[in-house]
Amino acid sequence: MKRFTLLLSILPFLGISQQISYSEPSQFIEKAGSVQINLVESEKTIFKSGLGETVSFYPAELIDLNQSQNKINGIEVESTFITKEYQNKKDQSTKETAWIGVNEIPELISWLENYIIPNLSNPAGTKKSVKYIHSTKEVLFKFDVYNGTQTFTIAVKNTNYRDKYFWTESRTKDIPNILKTLKYMQTRTLN
Repeated sequence: MKRFTLLLSILPFLGISQQISYSEPSQFIEKAGSVQINLVESEKTIFKSGLGETVSFYPAELIDLNQSQNKINGIEVESTFITKEYQNKKDQSTKETAWIGVNEIPELISWLENYIIPNLSNPAGTKKSVKYIHSTKEVLFKFDVYNGTQTFTIAVKNTNYRDKYFWTESRTKDIPNILKTLKYMQTRTLN
């Protein structure tokens, strides 16, 4: 009984004590202290849900303002989602930012090209469910096919709102646009 009580008292802290993993751009921002972030608006990808929530992917160049020679690239993921719904007034929303490092882009491109895009036009069929999940250091991507319905989920990992995330059924056809943004950043990094 004592072991059980001890285990119950420790469990809530196990999740808190886990090591949080940060992408290369987040580490760069933390180390530099002062940065300039140049977002490439012309190459961004935006998803909007029917509820008005959004998630945007921006290719970005980060410049250390203390050492202007010190620069890196990455993808800024900006997620706006509803945190509290009200009946007679505007819902409460929050905006959170996560980063995808250029070193994480090739695996994400591969996941999209090999598993997600081929299945956009090939539903699993009724009475069949398939889930594809890809995790970067700061963002979790999930593509579900359940009885022919497709759902795309994007969740910021380092958040105060663990039960809040972006998802869409109606905009899954726009998933290839993320691939364009990622490939743009990949070619920009290679040059």
